[in-house]
Amino acid sequence: MRVLIVPELYRPDDATANGTLNDATVWVEEWLDIDPNLHVYWLLSPPEVANYDPEYVLADRERVTLVEAEPFMHGRRHQNAFTESGYSEEQLEALAEATYDRLGYVDVVIDQLRRGRADLAKWLFALDGHRVGHPWPVDIVTNVHDLQLPFKYAGTGWRDEFQRRTEIADAVLSDGMWFKAGVDWEGLRDHGHEFLQESVVDSALDDAVQTGSPIDFSQFEAEYADEPEYLHIAGSIWDKKQVGTVMGIAELLHDRFGIRTVMTSMSKIPAEFADLPWVEAYPKASRREFEAALAMGDLCISATEYETLARTWFEQAGSGQVLIARNQPWIYDAIPRDYELAGTIEELPDLAVWAVENWDEAVAESERMLDYAKEIRDPERSGRRTYDDMADRVTAKVEAYAPDENDAVVGETLERVGESVALDDLNRETAALTDDGEPILDGACALSELVFALRRRGYADTGAPGTPVFEKRE
Repeated sequence: MRVLIVPELYRPDDATANGTLNDATVWVEEWLDIDPNLHVYWLLSPPEVANYDPEYVLADRERVTLVEAEPFMHGRRHQNAFTESGYSEEQLEALAEATYDRLGYVDVVIDQLRRGRADLAKWLFALDGHRVGHPWPVDIVTNVHDLQLPFKYAGTGWRDEFQRRTEIADAVLSDGMWFKAGVDWEGLRDHGHEFLQESVVDSALDDAVQTGSPIDFSQFEAEYADEPEYLHIAGSIWDKKQVGTVMGIAELLHDRFGIRTVMTSMSKIPAEFADLPWVEAYPKASRREFEAALAMGDLCISATEYETLARTWFEQAGSGQVLIARNQPWIYDAIPRDYELAGTIEELPDLAVWAVENWDEAVAESERMLDYAKEIRDPERSGRRTYDDMADRVTAKVEAYAPDENDAVVGETLERVGESVALDDLNRETAALTDDGEPILDGACALSELVFALRRRGYADTGAPGTPVFEKRE
């Protein structure tokens, strides 16, 4: 099986700061463990553009291919408004060169973008040479990771009901949907029912996969201090994060208990916070600085208005920081509904004080929450769910394939070439059996038809880079 992943980098200059990419990277690692014959293609900005190492997306492995191209509107005015949009001509050509131009192919696309899906489908079908009446060669699955619901992006002037409705319609009409968070599943149902036929929406949701946002908690050490000394404030300084409120709590904890604050952010930290004498600030923090703060911190506070299964606070909790959380709907996708350290934004200061004064109880409650989060966000479970969905799609296409004269030519050719063959060699050898004496793909035959013919005879793609090689397995 060959899979193409198209991440949305909503922070286009810092790939590793995108939860979308982090989720997908965990999936790929799990999939490669599950299936020794899987090949993964990434469509990403070049490393020097998005500031990442190829190893971060496992592109140093033989069965992972990094397709590098600058995305639509990159470097233009308001590029951040188009990180959700695809596809540039450069992306489509780079994708062709890495796949179909080498007789490679794609079975399933995991698309995190909101726009451009129809154009991608046309391009892949055209490259395949798909013929009417044959199974569609590619399934394009929408990875719904941050649905534009009314309570999100309230201050973004270019997001409106039209944007939300087109996102919902495109997702519902795609070949499948993966949901990062339950709040988006419910939101798509409720808002989709407003303008789409309810049975269409419900049918799509019935088949959808709940992926969660996997976190490998084993990479963190949940060691709790005997008593709290540091509050760790991490992440972006966006308005929705309510950093001013959190800093007010930080000041309260310093005044009453002498607790200091360490701040890490991928962006600049305002001087009004960074210059406080009881604050250690790390603007544009490196991963090393962030990890050092994870070890230093004892408390963390989520006061954000909304998220979609955020990562940072749970990485902090996984590192032994007691989490104080604002009880917004999104948070209960990842914590128990009876979590005692969750409250309204007005209650957060009192909860923080209570946690410090009752530290052992607070630690026990945070540990209980962490055990729950580890189960909900288990990488192995998420990897298995997503892999099974893709594998089932491939199986269904092979079962829907109806053998014809092209299939017969492939079958006879396989009898001559043996039990291991590259697609270019197979195509070349078919010339001995076609009516015009030309390779079968030079005539009325799609590349996917060769793949279906091989698979129905028990041949499996070995996952090799470049031109695929198939081996007899059954």
